[in-house]
Amino acid sequence: MIGVGLMGRRHAENLARAVDGARLVAVTDADESTRERVATELGTTASASMDALLQRADVRAVIVASPKRFHEEHAVSAAKAGKDVFLEKPIATSLEGADRVIAAARKGGIRLQVGFQRRYDPAYAEARKLVSGGALGRPLFYRGVNRDLLAPVGPPGSMDANDILTESAIHDLDGACWMMSDEVVGVRATLAIVGDRATSPSSDLTMIELAFSRGAVAHIEAMWGAQYAYDIRSEILCESGAIIVGGFSQTMLTVLRAGERHEDLYPGFLERYVDAYVAELRDFVGGVLDRRPPAVTGEDGRRALAIAFAAARSAATTRRVTPG
Repeated sequence: MIGVGLMGRRHAENLARAVDGARLVAVTDADESTRERVATELGTTASASMDALLQRADVRAVIVASPKRFHEEHAVSAAKAGKDVFLEKPIATSLEGADRVIAAARKGGIRLQVGFQRRYDPAYAEARKLVSGGALGRPLFYRGVNRDLLAPVGPPGSMDANDILTESAIHDLDGACWMMSDEVVGVRATLAIVGDRATSPSSDLTMIELAFSRGAVAHIEAMWGAQYAYDIRSEILCESGAIIVGGFSQTMLTVLRAGERHEDLYPGFLERYVDAYVAELRDFVGGVLDRRPPAVTGEDGRRALAIAFAAARSAATTRRVTPG
């Protein structure tokens, strides 16, 4: 494990306790107290640095869950060391960086899998099966809602205005392409701050419209600071029906208040995707052992990142943009 913060810690726990065929050999983190604590709690070894971890002969594969600004460096280093890589999204902070990660993986002959856990969520996986099987005819429209309970807090401008695109909306950008089995040819987007401007470090809301090559469209909303819950929903409208993931019973009115418990909602992503996080690591480890191609490739990660950057350009220019 490279990086054992919030997400890395969950991956480390799953590897140690829930993934057959895997052994958590070592963890590393820039924060010494964090890596030592996690290593002790999970009964493994703390490596003082990434280089020290990669030099170990008993490490066959690594999970990179460090801050996104280090994804490219850590993934490329692991590939050069001949280690298979599971890389949390985003694949890099630039398309050039994504290309370097993919190239390093090819040159090193290693497996590169990107962490889009929704593909492993049982409900989303079943929805994809129904759509791709043609049971409801051609998919026409995808709608995604991605609302986080809390929002980052900090001085205005202390985070990149596009972070909500590459950290949150990117799940639906990948999910829409995956669900529709099509490529995006046009993007329109807006970025806004709807929370407290005095404590909002960056944009906390984005609305994105996608146009696909075969005529389908998508609308994606991502928000930080919804206050009432972590709310994830998707709808796929097809020629002869619709598929809905998440949502509520058909009632005349639903009111969601901050501080109230909602049976159908979760406090955060770790709770919502408990099974999906385990499933994606089981698939990764199984692929390492079987040497089969990854289900979520570096190219998938690059495509989603390209759409996110296109959305940022569209928000800045108020024009439709082609990903590239």
